[in-house]
Amino acid sequence: MRYLLLLLIGAAMHPSHANAQGCSDAGVCTAGPIGEIPTLTDSTTTEDEHRHYARMTFSYAIGERSTTVLQVIPEVGFGITDRWGVQLRVPYMTIDGDLGSNSGVGDPVLTSSFAFIKEDHKRLDGMVGVKLNSGNANDNSDGSFIDQVPRSLPMPYQTSLGTTDLLLGVNFRYERWTAALAWQHVLVNENRNGYIHLNWLDNTAGRSYFESAGLERADDAVARLLYALPIGKLTVQPGILAIMHLGEDTREQPVDFFTSERIAIDGSEGLTLNLTADLRYKLSRAWWLEASVGAPVLVREVRPDGLTRALVANMGLRFAF
Repeated sequence: MRYLLLLLIGAAMHPSHANAQGCSDAGVCTAGPIGEIPTLTDSTTTEDEHRHYARMTFSYAIGERSTTVLQVIPEVGFGITDRWGVQLRVPYMTIDGDLGSNSGVGDPVLTSSFAFIKEDHKRLDGMVGVKLNSGNANDNSDGSFIDQVPRSLPMPYQTSLGTTDLLLGVNFRYERWTAALAWQHVLVNENRNGYIHLNWLDNTAGRSYFESAGLERADDAVARLLYALPIGKLTVQPGILAIMHLGEDTREQPVDFFTSERIAIDGSEGLTLNLTADLRYKLSRAWWLEASVGAPVLVREVRPDGLTRALVANMGLRFAF
């Protein structure tokens, strides 16, 4: 058992480099019960649950043009009753790539969940939440091109999507199977990103990202299916995560030096399909070690929102109380 645990953790901490889009979570994929790993015993029944929890997750991802995205994600959940709870997570992000680095607080996610069905072998949770924006997605490069005017970094370097989004979802578990459906809808767009290739004529790498000036994202629909394999104190959960971008994003296209027009971004809608593996190891009644990894098998053609992920690997510690 110890060697199996070390093997899975090693796989999560040493991902291979792939040129594709991975989990690309805009918020809803890991919100509340949608992203929770069920606590299972050998008989597939849930143990007596603590009502509250605190979690610290460390995340490593490979983004657009091999940018590295590091996150530290504290999260807390409070059970108001034995069925109703609230959850909050606030990431801190650091992005490094060929255009430099940027860091700051990412978009917080606040959710509330309710267990409509709560039985040993069956559970149905509903979730409603909001992803808040921590900025306007227009952090600038340290360098400049003309007259020392700062130029906007592309979206892969931004710590915020610049939107406030509504999150809705349901999560159903039956014995070892878990299925989830979720929807993310932009309520308020405050994205002021100004990245265009024209501002990076002196830098070839700076013209290699998707243009995203004034980006407006379309909605996302998410479907997730997992199967739990409890092995003593360890639960391993292989799964499939599908993210459908429901429409074309739009951006501002310069017409001349003074005016611009809004255009649809061809190829920005479509499906991203990921293979995932989650694990949770019981250290004690209250403490759990968690790890997860995800990689894509199908991607959409254009990703101007900066959420391209070739691979995502997470390691975390959860305390229930």
